[in-house]
Amino acid sequence: MPLKKKMDIWTDAWALAQGEAWERLPEPQPTTRPIPPSRSEEIRRREAKRQQTLAQIKQAAPPPPASDVHTLSECCRLGGFTSWQAARVPLTVSCYKEHYADGHTQCWALLTTSASLSGPQMLDYYAKRTAIEERHRQLKCFYDLTQFRSRNFNAIAAQVMMVLLTYTLRQWQIWKWLEENLANLTPERLLEALKLLQQWIVIYWQMSYTQLPVVSFTREAILLEGEARAKALSKLEALERDLFAPVPNPRPRM
Repeated sequence: MPLKKKMDIWTDAWALAQGEAWERLPEPQPTTRPIPPSRSEEIRRREAKRQQTLAQIKQAAPPPPASDVHTLSECCRLGGFTSWQAARVPLTVSCYKEHYADGHTQCWALLTTSASLSGPQMLDYYAKRTAIEERHRQLKCFYDLTQFRSRNFNAIAAQVMMVLLTYTLRQWQIWKWLEENLANLTPERLLEALKLLQQWIVIYWQMSYTQLPVVSFTREAILLEGEARAKALSKLEALERDLFAPVPNPRPRM
C-alpha cells in the first residue's frame, strides 16, 4: 500500500533512508507486439507507413519542458519498522525518488508486510493495482456478492468462491476465444466472423445439394415460374414464420 506523508512511519522511513544506499531502477523497455502470421502483406505495408508517419510527427514536435523529462528512478528498501502500533508484524518500506531533467524530484513510498520483497518487486506488484481495482469494481457492480441470506459462514464462502471461479472461467474463455478466433483475422474475415445472423437455404436433389444464402435464394425464387415458384414461396413463408416467432419458454409455468 502507498504511504501518506502525514503518517509517522513515512517520517521515520525517509529520515533513515538519507543515510542508506539507494538502488537505481532499470528503465522500462518498450514492448513490441509480434506481427500475426495471418496478416496480409498490404496491411503490413500500411502499418509500417503509419508507424513511419507517427515517428516523423514525434520527431518534428517541440521538445517537452525539462520539468516533464524523466531521467532516472531510485529506491531504498528498509525493513523492521514497528512504529505502526496497529500492525502485529514488522513492516517493510521502499522509498522511491523520481528524478527530472530540471533537477527536481518526486518522492513516494510503498509499505508491505513481506520481509522478502525487494524494492523493484514491490513496484511491480503495485503496478498491478489498477487491474485489481477494476476487477473488484466489476465484481461489486455486476456480481452481487452481498445478497446472501444464509447465516452459515461456510455456505456463504462456498457460494462466493463458486461465483468468483465462474467469473474467472468465463473471462479465460472470452480471452481464449478472442485470441484464437479474432486476433489473427484480416478485416474482411473479422467482419464475416462478427455477423450476428447467418442463415442458409439448403436445396436437395437426388444425391446432390446446394447451399444458398437467404438473399441469393430469394433472388432465385423471384426468377422462377409456375409450380417451382409456388414451392419456393411456401418455403420462404415457413422461414418467415420461424424467424419472427417468439422463442418458446423451455420451462413453461405449470
